[in-house]
Amino acid sequence: MNAAWVLTLRAVVLLRRDTGEVIGAVAAPLVFFAGFYVPLRGVMAGRGIDYAQWLPPIVVLQAMIFVAMSSADAIAADVRSGMVSRFRSMPVARLAPVAGRLGADLCRAVLALVVAVAVAMAFGFRFRTGAGPALGFAALALGCALCLCVGCVALGLAVGNPEHTASALLVPQLLLTMLSTGFAPVSGFPGWIRPFVRDQPVSKAADALRGLASGGPTARPVVVTLAWLAGMLVVFTPLAGRALARGRAR
Repeated sequence: MNAAWVLTLRAVVLLRRDTGEVIGAVAAPLVFFAGFYVPLRGVMAGRGIDYAQWLPPIVVLQAMIFVAMSSADAIAADVRSGMVSRFRSMPVARLAPVAGRLGADLCRAVLALVVAVAVAMAFGFRFRTGAGPALGFAALALGCALCLCVGCVALGLAVGNPEHTASALLVPQLLLTMLSTGFAPVSGFPGWIRPFVRDQPVSKAADALRGLASGGPTARPVVVTLAWLAGMLVVFTPLAGRALARGRAR
């Protein structure tokens, strides 16, 4: 735990020195929110949807996805530079570098969440269900970030090249966010693709966050989202361990 804490602080210090990363974390939610809210607000209002309440969940989830993608880049850069090999030569637990990376990712996720919610509130978003669901909203968003980060860390360890990790993650994140209920209800999609849009994990997470923030069906979307997150951990955690073991063997 001491080694993981030290490595978390190392990653946070590196983040503080990378002003471009910090500026991107602050600017991305604003650009993302305004880019969809301004042109689509009137269209959604015509369908009886308050877009200031509808859009923020996907903005938050997109911010969490960006945190995870950046985590893959960072761990891949450590692999390529030899830093992970140096960690293996030190008297620290094998999983300490991964734990340190995830600790720093959690700090970045908190920053991204605060900025995304602040931007949404500037456009009229409000937590209409009270403090408890608002805390649940934050906890679920950060849980999504951590589970995604585990998978992205596994990918970064396995690939060891930041450019390749970015290429591998670009298409899946675009597919899952654009074809989701984050931007429009299921009824806005063609009938043949509605089952995918309705049941894929980003849609379920967006529905859960929307229910926690604005009211409506909450229990089922939250339970389904937690099941998706548990499944991700079951799959991604062994993959990260195997990537570390292969690296040690090399």
